[in-house]
Amino acid sequence: MKNNVGGNIARERHNQNMTQEQLAELSDLTINYLSKIERSFTKKISANTLSKISKALGVTMDSLMDGEDIKSSEKFGPNLRQLTRFLNDLEPEQGEQLSKRLLEVIKLSQKTNK
Repeated sequence: MKNNVGGNIARERHNQNMTQEQLAELSDLTINYLSKIERSFTKKISANTLSKISKALGVTMDSLMDGEDIKSSEKFGPNLRQLTRFLNDLEPEQGEQLSKRLLEVIKLSQKTNK
């Protein structure tokens, strides 16, 4: 399925055990539109849309277009990917402050679980 972008997206989504709903949320697309892309009802996909999907899946745009050797650049689940994306969208100082607080919560949680 070399040139079947929609099929490549669906296959990678399944490989990551991600639902269409999760991918739609992570890529800021509607489930309906994503479904049309995966079923190849939408023949033309903008570079912006493909970029959103590739970032949400953690793969390159090229790998989704080629369908060969799709390798996730990140082995994050959908929740961790969404958190990472949220942090990346913040201003650097805000992201650092929030990351610091999240790490403090994680460390406290680890201490209480011991």
